[in-house]
Parts: sequence; structure tokens; C-alpha cells
Amino acid sequence: MIARLRERCFRASSVLVSFETARTAALDMVRPHGRIEHVPIAAAAGRVLARDLAAPHALPPFDQAAMDGYALRFPDRENIRPNLPITGRTEAGDPPGLLLPGTAHSVMTGGILPQGADTVVMLEQAVRRGDSIDIAPGSARGSHIRRAGEDVPAGSLALEQGRHIRWPEIALLAAFGIESVPVAEPVRIAVLVTGSELRGPGKPLPAGSIHDSNGPMLAALLRESGMDISVQRVDDDGAAIAAELARLAGKADIVVTTAGMSVGARDHVPDAVMAIGGQLDIFKIAMKPGKPLALGRIGGAVYVGLPGNPQAVACGALAFLRPMIDAMLGCPAKAPFMAEAAFARGIRSADRTELLPVRLCNRNGRLVAERVGPEGSHRLAPIAAADAMAIIPAPRPLDPGTLVEILPFARMLPKGD
Repeated sequence: MIARLRERCFRASSVLVSFETARTAALDMVRPHGRIEHVPIAAAAGRVLARDLAAPHALPPFDQAAMDGYALRFPDRENIRPNLPITGRTEAGDPPGLLLPGTAHSVMTGGILPQGADTVVMLEQAVRRGDSIDIAPGSARGSHIRRAGEDVPAGSLALEQGRHIRWPEIALLAAFGIESVPVAEPVRIAVLVTGSELRGPGKPLPAGSIHDSNGPMLAALLRESGMDISVQRVDDDGAAIAAELARLAGKADIVVTTAGMSVGARDHVPDAVMAIGGQLDIFKIAMKPGKPLALGRIGGAVYVGLPGNPQAVACGALAFLRPMIDAMLGCPAKAPFMAEAAFARGIRSADRTELLPVRLCNRNGRLVAERVGPEGSHRLAPIAAADAMAIIPAPRPLDPGTLVEILPFARMLPKGD
């Protein structure tokens, strides 16, 4: 039975799927999950806004002094006299005063503008003489005033659905006095790390064993958006893998496996997926590293089968898994992030897109991607020294100065068109 499943699986995947076709197919497989929860703004960083947010009031909420100085009516400055008596004082937080004709009010930065004032003269442009001021020439009507709503008008769209909430959004929410916000519930992700040779952190290593790096790497990468992540390890046993996949698919939105995706005697994952009624819509992608990568479904869960080598796992997570998660959270598609390649690359493969670790640098104001480390999908040191993966499309050579798409490790959020 298993042999027939394997034959069917690999016969269906004899032709490599192009990298771009696979990326499109991955996004076509997912829809926003639609689950919403409210969280305090102090806990909202990294989450995704689930609804459009209209400004509950204007920012600033009233006309404010933009500088420490004196508020006055401009005609009083222009036509009456340079010397004006000071009849009031307004500090930040005070209620508005009433400016009498022919007078000035002392105002502090952020204070509400007195009724009747239309100009603020900076302290540096005035000379105080007891309870009056002499004003130097050069002031313009409307100077040094922050108008109500000039930052955000009341009722306007302040934050759009699908936006990742960062510290600037937290500041905006706080300025509106908002206590909690509706956010997309975390995508439930179950990671199953396969490999009889793997040991957890702190465990002794018998001969032939290695510590698992894929599980901790994926957990760290995916938790950046507040995802609900579980990581389990299982030996290279087909029945055990199948049982664990069936269990995880019953409670996860996305099931991810690492390793066991190739043609070796201990590569049981594709057979296990199919043995429990799962489907592999895409299997084997024209990319390097990461060719033995699968996309499909197990019951109601989306399935992503990643290879076992760490660089291949990182490439699959950045190119496929992270965009699929964003789509489930309701995030709009983003424009590709581009950088200028600082390296040359000959044609290495006629049909496979390459992903290379790069470090992002500023060269005379240009964002430049520099190659990092020797090649090898098993190597961790190059990705630890890198900031991103650069995508080198097949089959063209790459010359220095060419713009290439990059997949940043940290979230950089270029706007979609």
C-alpha cells in the first residue's frame, strides 16, 4: 500500500513547479480566517488590525500653539502697535482663554489657542517689558499654529484593516484614547519536526545525533506576529508521522513538517500525508535550496512540507509560509522588496530559482545586498550573518547593480500598489 502511494505521489510530481507558480498557488490556497479578538493596545504590537479604524476625534483635537510664545490677532500686530499688553496665560492642559482685541496671551507649546487668536509669535521674536511685549517685525499671519485635524481629521480612516500594528500605530491609537483594538486571532500553526537523529536543546548527543535547529528557528520566525505555534518532534516512522499529522490537522490552521520529503528510505512524510487522506497539490519546486517542498491540505488544515536542511527550511518559510500566514490574517499583498545586488552570479541552473543569504548595506544612500558565507543548504552560519534571502530567477545571469527581490528576515513592510 505504502509503495503504491509513493509511486503515485512521485509520478504526479515528476515535473518541477516553477518558483513563481508555486508562490501564486500558495496564496490561492488560503483565505482570511475571519476570527477576531480584542486586545489592549499595550498587547497589540505585532498583531494585525481586523477592521478599519476611523478617527474618533481630530488630531490635534483643537488649535494648538506650536511654539512657546505669544498668541495674538494678526491685525493687532500689523495695524495697531508693536507693543501689546499681556492679558492671559495658557499652558498645555489649560482650558481656552479669551483674547481681547489689542492684547496678547502667553502660550506654551501644545496649549490650546485662545479664542480670537490667529497667530503665535515665538519668544525669540518678542521682548517682554513687564506686562507687555514688543514684537520684532517678520511674523506672518497663522504662524506657529497646529490646526485641529491637520494630522488626522475626525472621522477619517486612521488605520486600515490588515495593517501590522507596530510602535507607531500604538502611538496613534494611544493619542486617540483607544484602550483596545480588534485584531485577527493568531493563526494556529503546528510544526512537526521529523528525524530520528534529532535531540532537543540541552540533551546529550549520542554518536550520529544532532540538535534540532529547525523547530526553534521556525518558532522564533513565526512568533513575530503573535502566532499560536506548537512544535513537536517525531522519529522517522511512517505510522507515527501519520498519526501525529492527523492529530495536529484537527486543531491547526496550518500544519508544517520539516524533513522526510525526499526519496530516501526514511523519507516517510509524503506517504504519511496521503495515507491519512491528505492531498499534495504541489510537490517539488524549481528552487535551490528547497526543491522537495510540498503544498496541500490535510482535512481542514493547509499543509506545508518543508525540506530538512536549515537554509532550505528558512527559504521555504520566508517565501511561502510567511505570506500564507499574512493572507490568513487578512493582510493585503505587498509589493516586492528590492535591493541592488553587490555580487555577480553566473547561470548555475537552467530551471531553478536560487535563494542566497545576503547582508543589507547602505552604500552612498543605496540599499545593497551583499553575499554572505559559502554555499550549502546545511549551513547555519551564513543565515545567522545575513539579513535576508535574495531571489535570483532562473535562468539568467546576475550582474552587480541588478535589482533583485529580497525576503527580509525581519519584517520590512513596503506598501502594496
